Amino acid sequence: MIRLHVSLLGPFACHTPDGQALAFPTRKVEALLAYLVASPSRRETRDRLAGLLWDDMAESRARANLRQVLSRLRYALPPEARDGLVIGAREVGVEAQAFEVDLEAFERRVADGTPETLERALAQYRGPFLEGMVDCGDAYEMWLAAQRCHLEEQLQQLMRRLLDHYVITGAIDPGIQLALRLLAEDPLDEGVLRILMRLYLYQDRIGAALAQYRRFGERLADELGATPAPQTERLRQELLALLPGDATDLAWEIDDLPERPDVIEAAAAARRWRRGEPSGLPALAVLALEPAEEGLRHLGEGLAEDIATELGRFRELEVIAPASALAYRHSGASRERIGRELGVDYLLDGRLRGFGKGLRLTARLLATEGGHQVWAERYDCRRDELFAVQDEIVSHIVGRLVGRIEDDRLTRTRRIPPRDWQAYDLWLRGWHALRHPDLPAIQEARRCFREALARDPQFARAYVGLALAHLDEWACYAWQHWAFLQDEALALGRRAVALDEHDHRAHCMLGLAELYARRYEAADRELTLALVLNPNDADVLAHAAFALALIGDPERGVEAACKALRLAPYRPEWYAGMAGIAFFSARRYGEAIDTLASAPQAFCNTPAFLAAAHAHLGQLEQGRHHRDTVYRHFRYQLARGTFPAHIGCLEWLAALDPYRRDADAEHYLEGLRRAGFD
Repeated sequence: MIRLHVSLLGPFACHTPDGQALAFPTRKVEALLAYLVASPSRRETRDRLAGLLWDDMAESRARANLRQVLSRLRYALPPEARDGLVIGAREVGVEAQAFEVDLEAFERRVADGTPETLERALAQYRGPFLEGMVDCGDAYEMWLAAQRCHLEEQLQQLMRRLLDHYVITGAIDPGIQLALRLLAEDPLDEGVLRILMRLYLYQDRIGAALAQYRRFGERLADELGATPAPQTERLRQELLALLPGDATDLAWEIDDLPERPDVIEAAAAARRWRRGEPSGLPALAVLALEPAEEGLRHLGEGLAEDIATELGRFRELEVIAPASALAYRHSGASRERIGRELGVDYLLDGRLRGFGKGLRLTARLLATEGGHQVWAERYDCRRDELFAVQDEIVSHIVGRLVGRIEDDRLTRTRRIPPRDWQAYDLWLRGWHALRHPDLPAIQEARRCFREALARDPQFARAYVGLALAHLDEWACYAWQHWAFLQDEALALGRRAVALDEHDHRAHCMLGLAELYARRYEAADRELTLALVLNPNDADVLAHAAFALALIGDPERGVEAACKALRLAPYRPEWYAGMAGIAFFSARRYGEAIDTLASAPQAFCNTPAFLAAAHAHLGQLEQGRHHRDTVYRHFRYQLARGTFPAHIGCLEWLAALDPYRRDADAEHYLEGLRRAGFD
């Protein structure tokens, strides 16, 4: 018996395993098969089917029509599939193993709720349930309407969950595409409107954000006679304040990057590709510790990230980026599926609950294949003892997966814990805020880091957090040369390193500051040390990817880029932006274009690298849209007074990415000139 593929989402279709479409003689034959395969039981009485399809006829005539339609259905199926249709005296049905139905796969993926399965479910939703199925009777139409309503509600929930995931992980362009789709379904959803406006703000697309606000306001007034909510109006004022003083015409806002409609699919394809590059080392992911109460959620996530960071210090392991593992915290998928999607051999999960002034933490290590438990332990401790508990967990897991590790290797690179528990809690809150791609979150992160330092001035990671907040604000909202941040960034990085020489993130931030200060040897030294201290921190790897390329070692940059993309399957767009610079600098133009396709506007100069890569390949037309987008950014900055009036676009782009070697700088500029920049 062959297995036929039936599509119910969108127009009805039925195909053989080799893709041959089956033709059915009448619409009622299609309607009957669709109803049977959509039924949870795959069985229905003859009386019900006759009444459903011929509710306006006498019972005897309806039953006679049903017999005729069943006969036609049977002979429309391939001979080797006919046993899948079960025709009894009282009931009619189909064998589940004879039909693969897209509706079942869609609902199963929605129930799993992982980012990957949600994306697949969204791609599978080709249109309304049985779109175009008409003239099948009033009763059938009522059934169709109920099914469509249920599925459209599922689709809305799916898209909202996926939008939350994109916002939290910093996937800006996928978030924009999904928010636009949600607004097309419900143009008066003001919450989605505000998310879309903030995502546009991240890309400096002020005109696009204001255009969405204007359309929303007009429709709200026409349909409800209402005005936008105060928080929406405040966001509009925030956007207006960013416009150049004489900006009466926003025509330069219009750009049409060709990759934009396909960014979700491009990111999914890149994720699957990188997952297929195993390193041969044991790979694991640390899932968020499930809190017994809501107030412990940030702590459960923060502890999981800290444990993952400590495990990442060992070159004998590969550790998935904590933010990617946290993407599964609300998923109902099995541990085996999560491990498979993350491409790991092991998962660490656990629970966290409070009692009195103490905490109870349970942890277990699971093998992805088969889901069997490798190790488990329970810890009762005070909050200020959590660091010792983390160290013990790390020691157990490394011992299980790697074998015996000398005691000095377990201790010599261990980070220095804060002296004050509240300082650590504030740092966790600030670090969590930095995951959100907007200015209020960056400002909140700064506040938390400064309060942490007020409680513990020796807390190195708080200085790292402040340096990263400066970098995020510059990269996402300022776009001018980093000169105005150099002194402060250097001071913060040096202070963090002085307080904790084993903090790899401190060395990374200091290395970036040294790079923009054009002290290339110092930058190389700090970034190399950061990678030695923790070869698995995907954030550090992504930063190192572009920095090493600018320093003059693009092949090392590519190596770091590939590992970062593999360890962070769910990542903010800046990963692709930085990795793309490494590929471009190594003259690997095709890989640069493929990498940047999922984030064509990760930074304001990302389209410049896309245009230059296309130009070096002789694909001038493909780069034209990217060149125009860069000029939109550039005109905005000139109009705002960010740059001196005499600065040119090429000069601005060269300053943004200060290559150490003249040959590398000229290679970039030559690509830009070929693309039409002047």
